[in-house]
Amino acid sequence: MKPTVLAACLLIPMIIGCVASKDDGPARHQVAGTVTLDGKPLTEGRISFESPEDASQGIPPTTGEIKDGQYSVMATPGAKKVKISHRIEAGQDQITKEPIMKESIPAKYNKNSQLETTVADGENKADFDL
Repeated sequence: MKPTVLAACLLIPMIIGCVASKDDGPARHQVAGTVTLDGKPLTEGRISFESPEDASQGIPPTTGEIKDGQYSVMATPGAKKVKISHRIEAGQDQITKEPIMKESIPAKYNKNSQLETTVADGENKADFDL
């Protein structure tokens, strides 16, 4: 086999692989808004957007940081369950000396969340008053 044919046989699959890997996955759209707890901006926490459709495609939940009641994330379109959490230190493990963390927001907004929103094409605004 001539070296040029051998090189072509090796390069063509590599080029095809590189072109195929340029797929950036599903489109994502901005979702931003405010999170208040008892009428006051949540000073810090985490927000996540998830759906069974995303999970079935292997897309993990979209998560973002809440700072001074504001958040902004890029999420896939569609109906989403929203979870909001804020973990605080609640002591120290006697053996490992690691901090023990606990959720400071009621479970109905995270573990057992009923919060929902729909992400559409373009920019989305979703405020959550907990």
